[in-house]
Amino acid sequence: MADRRRPPVKKADEILEDVFAGHSEALIDGSQSGKRYLLNFLEKFNSIPNSVKFFIYDLLAEDAYQLDDPVVCRQAVERAREYLPEAREKHTRQLSQYLPALRFIERGISIAVEAGEYESALLLCDLAIENGLGKAYAAKKASIERML
Repeated sequence: MADRRRPPVKKADEILEDVFAGHSEALIDGSQSGKRYLLNFLEKFNSIPNSVKFFIYDLLAEDAYQLDDPVVCRQAVERAREYLPEAREKHTRQLSQYLPALRFIERGISIAVEAGEYESALLLCDLAIENGLGKAYAAKKASIERML
């Protein structure tokens, strides 16, 4: 019987690099291509680490927002929020570098405010503040609180 080799298993960091590279390449053709790439990636690979899923859903939230797809954007925001602790634990360095470009919180706040869901928007502001994203979110929180 022939010795069968297992396909190489990529580490989470390698998968994350693949996601960023593939998404950047797909974005050349616009947000629709970026969104399609991310959705296909999620569908095609069934063993994506949760820590990597955070980054995928953050990117997806932006693409969906750019395409005026609030349903997918809202879903991506919720999933990114769900996977953030895992990303913080497993990808500390990558996450700290990525935080200035974080998308899901801003997009989630916009969608929540447009829908009149101010409490949800405030929770996202708190999440941003907890993650050290700056005074802009404190000001945004104050502005939303005045809407109540």
